[in-house]
Amino acid sequence: RLGPQEVWILEVATRQLQKLPVPEGYQNVSLPSWSPDGRRIAMTPISADGKRSLWLVALDGSEAAELVPPTKDLGGSQFSPDGRKVLYYARGGEHLQLFEVDVATRQTRQITTSPSDKWAEEWSPDGRWLLYFSTADGTVQVWRMPAAGGKEEQLTFGPERVRHASYSPDGKWIYVQPSHRNIYRIPANGGPMQPVTRFPES
Repeated sequence: RLGPQEVWILEVATRQLQKLPVPEGYQNVSLPSWSPDGRRIAMTPISADGKRSLWLVALDGSEAAELVPPTKDLGGSQFSPDGRKVLYYARGGEHLQLFEVDVATRQTRQITTSPSDKWAEEWSPDGRWLLYFSTADGTVQVWRMPAAGGKEEQLTFGPERVRHASYSPDGKWIYVQPSHRNIYRIPANGGPMQPVTRFPES
């Protein structure tokens, strides 16, 4: 809609729309993510001066709480499959790094420290892996690492910018879109890209 960015919920059966409230002091909201139980949404409010924070909003109006205070270049809001943590990225030194926040305690943990910019994407369905983008090899590619911490592993390669990665529900495949064109998939443990769509235009 025209005006500030907002988060809306569409009830599929009735086509009824519900707008979630924008936290006080913010003008725009982006990057919503459902909690696994469907009762809450994590989202990223943006203030007039560009500051971003991470909030948790209950659909029944019982809760609207700040998970992470305004942080430089914060983005992302992906719940872990068990609903206990939210994955996001923010400025950590010279680069964007991955962080997680515990929903119950509000404690944050920096997950990555390597010298490259990273953007959070999602958890694997079993919660064991984090899927994200990194510029470590000079182009934006898909990487993964254990959710508990550990070695970072590059999954896609080449000159094209690879974005919009998502796991299949069974966790066996990762679907990607190089250069915003056709869709490909790779095995979740890595391997050659396989074409899924073959449209002639982007």
